[in-house]
Amino acid sequence: MKLNRREMLKAGVMGTAGTLLCGGSLAKCLADENIGPCKVGIWSSNFDQAKALGMDCLQISLPLRPTGKGSDMRVPAIRDRILAQSAETGIEITSLAMGEFNGNPFWSIPDAVEQVSSCIDVMAAMNVKHVLISYFGRGKIDTDEKYAETIRRFRELAPKAEDKGVVLTIEAPMKYHEHLRLIEGIDSPAVRIFYDPGNMIRLYKTTEEVCEDILKLKGLIVAAHAKDSTILGKGKLDYVKIFKAYREAGYFGTQVLEGSVDKNVGWEESMRQSAAYLRSIPR
Repeated sequence: MKLNRREMLKAGVMGTAGTLLCGGSLAKCLADENIGPCKVGIWSSNFDQAKALGMDCLQISLPLRPTGKGSDMRVPAIRDRILAQSAETGIEITSLAMGEFNGNPFWSIPDAVEQVSSCIDVMAAMNVKHVLISYFGRGKIDTDEKYAETIRRFRELAPKAEDKGVVLTIEAPMKYHEHLRLIEGIDSPAVRIFYDPGNMIRLYKTTEEVCEDILKLKGLIVAAHAKDSTILGKGKLDYVKIFKAYREAGYFGTQVLEGSVDKNVGWEESMRQSAAYLRSIPR
């Protein structure tokens, strides 16, 4: 059976078409395989640095609005340069990020849909499947009106994302029921969750509660940050338990390091140690 992109999205197999071939859930298929260490990346645009640190991939920021310079991948020449760097170093681009929505709320600025639409075009041109759209600070969704407008705008964008074969992901300081309110209201497989346990531990008290949150979002998490108050494995969060929850929730994807710095050893060594820790955890 051959499916087009829209049908694959509706079947819930974006980027994981093998689920259809093995005749079962994605979690079961992957559990039956030796899938090896997870891919680990950092949020940066420096491919050489990522390679020197032993990373597998990068998450790269896309400016909220066109600038024509830097990492504005709306410009074909810049896009081609970044893709060439990826190919030369072997460092994949795991996702884009539109973090400027924290200070320019997606639910309020008049050109939000226009700018995310242009990001969808960039993603399709670069074969990048996920973009992070953030909701912290001024961008937080905390009223019925903000929920309604966020849902309306995503519903406007979702058909194009489906047709282009990409997924718009929500990263927000929200518990599971708040995430579900958005996802169910938008009702599109092209809008999913970018999960960060480091954010969730600020809403909950324990790793176990974060894991319960993950399990209640089963099938909806498609990308993840790995973050803690210091080097992973030495802070508040037990990522062994978190990986177990991810497995049960069907997420086996990349872990993008964010924060997690021990000032005594510096950023680079903190990234190396955190990456080694994540790769040591059985999946």
